[in-house]
Amino acid sequence: MARFHTSVTERASFRDCRRKWVLETQERLVRQGSVQWYLIYGDVMHAALEAYYLSKRNVTDCLDAFRAAWKEADRNLQESYGGLYLHGIEEEWYEYLEKGETTLKYYAQFDKKDPFFTEIIGVNIEERAFVEILDLDGSSLPGRPLLSGKIDVAGFRKGKSRPSIMDHKNLASAHDSRALDMDDQLTGYCYLYWRIEDVVPLEAVYNVLIKDPPKPPRVLKDGSISKDKSQRTTYDLYLDTIKELGLKRGDYAEILGYLKEKGWSQFFRREGVQRSQEELESFGRRLYYEYEDMQRALLDPGYAYPNPGQRTCPGCAMMPLCQSMEEGGDPDYIKEEMYEVGEHRVVIPEGV
Repeated sequence: MARFHTSVTERASFRDCRRKWVLETQERLVRQGSVQWYLIYGDVMHAALEAYYLSKRNVTDCLDAFRAAWKEADRNLQESYGGLYLHGIEEEWYEYLEKGETTLKYYAQFDKKDPFFTEIIGVNIEERAFVEILDLDGSSLPGRPLLSGKIDVAGFRKGKSRPSIMDHKNLASAHDSRALDMDDQLTGYCYLYWRIEDVVPLEAVYNVLIKDPPKPPRVLKDGSISKDKSQRTTYDLYLDTIKELGLKRGDYAEILGYLKEKGWSQFFRREGVQRSQEELESFGRRLYYEYEDMQRALLDPGYAYPNPGQRTCPGCAMMPLCQSMEEGGDPDYIKEEMYEVGEHRVVIPEGV
């Protein structure tokens, strides 16, 4: 029997819907013809940011790594989708190329003004960190089940004696700051770091890159610049456009002041939250109980029950299969006709 493994991110899938968790993470089912853009683009951006921090914030190395990872993903898309690649996939993937390059160029400008870490001590720590899921008394469990996760960056902030860790996020829109104080994923990364380094991180930082990079302001038909404050632009881009068009800066003082005060917040957000050792110990206890529930769901399909609802079902790739299972239909036929088995996203290295 294969060694049990779950990741910090997969645990959220289990809590949302046990059936989806079994189908997606254990059976690795993927809808035929569907492209998991958020995973593919996320992996490429993580490769670029890894190169950026490993090279001590060298923008050229960052962009080179992004293009190399993009090309590798492009080859995989062509091999995986064959003729379908030319029917929309290629065009959309090239849009991600332009979007990613632009985002990273501006991220470097943002990071230069607010580097956050004064000393980087780890990037993509151990590529993927693994720790044993422990019993409530701290002892090993039968089969030595594992928890894993990727800690993107670890480093010291100026004047601080304990390291902070950072998690990169490529999001379509800004996150809800109120949820970060209890965010389970950030707690999980702190837990991994604590278990590996025997140090409770000073904080976990949510490092968000919005998937809609800055653009120059709109130029109106009369040659002036739009003063619409909802434009996705920056102070520097607006000022550059004023200079290029030979316009008077004073005519745009109000919106320039607004953009200067707003800074990069439309495009990049960093928020740090702290976790105490007591919170990490509590996480470890919850992890044990989740593992017990996961094992039960794998051994007895009755415990792999769904969680149908307006929040969980819309957009779920498993919905046709789940509906067939609920209706007493022919789920095996649905699997064969609509799904395929994807690759393992996590391979447990030898010696772990």
